[in-house]
Amino acid sequence: MNLIEIGKKYPSNKNISGFIQLYEKYFSSLKNSKINMLEIGVEGGDSLRIWREYFTNANICGIDIDKKDFKIENTEILQGDQSDKNFLKTLIDKYKKFDIIIDDGSHQAKHIIASFKFLFPYLNNDGIYVIEDLQTSYFPRYGGSRINLNKKKSSMYFIKSLTDTINYEKNDRPYYKKSDFDGHIKSIYFHQNIAFINKGESVNYFYNQDFKETFADKIKKLISNFF
Repeated sequence: MNLIEIGKKYPSNKNISGFIQLYEKYFSSLKNSKINMLEIGVEGGDSLRIWREYFTNANICGIDIDKKDFKIENTEILQGDQSDKNFLKTLIDKYKKFDIIIDDGSHQAKHIIASFKFLFPYLNNDGIYVIEDLQTSYFPRYGGSRINLNKKKSSMYFIKSLTDTINYEKNDRPYYKKSDFDGHIKSIYFHQNIAFINKGESVNYFYNQDFKETFADKIKKLISNFF
């Protein structure tokens, strides 16, 4: 069965939100792969049950701030704070790296940002980092704003700033603040209330720092080939 069919079996809010159709689009190539998957935010466990049935060869871990009194076969559920570096380090010590990370946790901007900054380096190349329910970025109680769409501490502002890291080679300017993510994000896909961040090398030939020539020198060489 595909993810949409499996999703219908469980009352997860991923069905209501339309996320399940997007997950089928982005995750189908990994369905039978041996991957490590982390979901932040367990709630009643329905999304973990969906992942467990879909990714039959995956190691799946779910974390939640609240202790859960249920178990899901072949799935690890741990209690912990998604912004606690010491807790997150215990996950890395065990799983080393992940191929999929989904943040469906507190939706607090400060937690989303803290989790991403710590966990993204431990996402494998070609891995996918998903942040759900981004409508909360426009709610003051989640650290966002309905009025100021450029509020620097909001989750959407942070994710939008990551788009500059894709094009970091063009940003060799005094006002560009270099980021640890420069060159490590291949693409970012935004859909309503959700973002998919793909890890991978982002390098443009003309701006690659391995090439010592200036851009003007490259253009001159290209032109000279025609004369």
